[in-house]
Amino acid sequence: MSLLSLDNMGLSNFGIDHIKIQSSKKIMLMIALLFLITNCCLVPKHKVSARFSEYQIETTVDSELAKYYLESFNQSKINHPEFDKVIRGISAEFNDQKPNRDILKQISDKTSIDFAALYFARQMLNDKSNLILQKQFLLNLEYVKNQKIQYNDSKSLILLVPGFDYVENGKVTGADFAKPKELLSQTGIQVQLVGIDPIGSVEENAAFISKTISSFPNRNILIAGASSAGPAIHLALGESLTLDQTKHVKAWLNLGGVLQGVPVLDQFSIGIKGFLFKTIVWFKDWRIKSFQSMQTAVSRDRFNRIKLPRHIYTLNYIGMSLSGDISRFAYDKYCLMREDGPNDGLSLLPDLVAPNSHTILAPKSDHFFAEDPEIDIKTLALLKTILDHLGY
Repeated sequence: MSLLSLDNMGLSNFGIDHIKIQSSKKIMLMIALLFLITNCCLVPKHKVSARFSEYQIETTVDSELAKYYLESFNQSKINHPEFDKVIRGISAEFNDQKPNRDILKQISDKTSIDFAALYFARQMLNDKSNLILQKQFLLNLEYVKNQKIQYNDSKSLILLVPGFDYVENGKVTGADFAKPKELLSQTGIQVQLVGIDPIGSVEENAAFISKTISSFPNRNILIAGASSAGPAIHLALGESLTLDQTKHVKAWLNLGGVLQGVPVLDQFSIGIKGFLFKTIVWFKDWRIKSFQSMQTAVSRDRFNRIKLPRHIYTLNYIGMSLSGDISRFAYDKYCLMREDGPNDGLSLLPDLVAPNSHTILAPKSDHFFAEDPEIDIKTLALLKTILDHLGY
């Protein structure tokens, strides 16, 4: 695992590219050692071409079963008795339950990672409200590509919460929300970047977000954040602020927020990996507690205790993360987490879903949305989808 990978494991907002690497020979030596002790993976590649919901899927998947599910079973072409039996058996065993990480792990072990990811995606879309939103989002995407949207609204405020290390690397990672902020500012709604500590912990950033929200008591607030911003927003809305203090918060756009932690950080917290990682953190002048606040145990405990106010409309945007679409920035971490089930290269897919929320899926994407050349305009379309729902 390279320093480039460690930087994007540091939870930048929309991915990473051409990060300035420190020249210290000691750091480069530790990077080389980390690379040697980090496992890689070879994922089978079966070409697939099929329609899935509103999207045309052209990629590779890791099993013949996943290929058959997309190209045949999902199209009501039942022509492989053995595969049909497996798929129907999975559906019967889990009784179309909303998939959590444990269920997807079991399905992965019985079938493949990509089949489990497709099962997750299908279950998300079996919720009619999610399917309606998926269609509305695509209509809005075409709209914002061709027309300027305009709202005459001085009462509302969009708060953008940037990603990890956004001050140093935000211009290349998208963590500073610069382009979306520019686009949103043209809609007639005021937009403000929340100036959290760029290397702060979940708890520190939640406190700053809470203070920011409290400073606008007379504004209707829509808040958006990605990756490491997700758990900080969740904590602010569900625990740091009182219910009365959140009454003017109307919506939360959760862009791949790592709400229940980053499994890779667990692996780099012990043993030789932990020692080398902590040393790199020290050289980078980061704070180890910031990473500890995003490990899975503490994140899941935090997630389970937080009660998000039900009046806040919450929309998730999550990459489908099929193996053939995993980006160069996510691949090493994706491999490290494959044994845990389908993941987006930083977190397990079900762990990205906020409570009492709706979900829009992003085919051809993983955690690092910056690889999508349309991500800035898609952010605008996502917020338009929320505004439409709120009746703007």
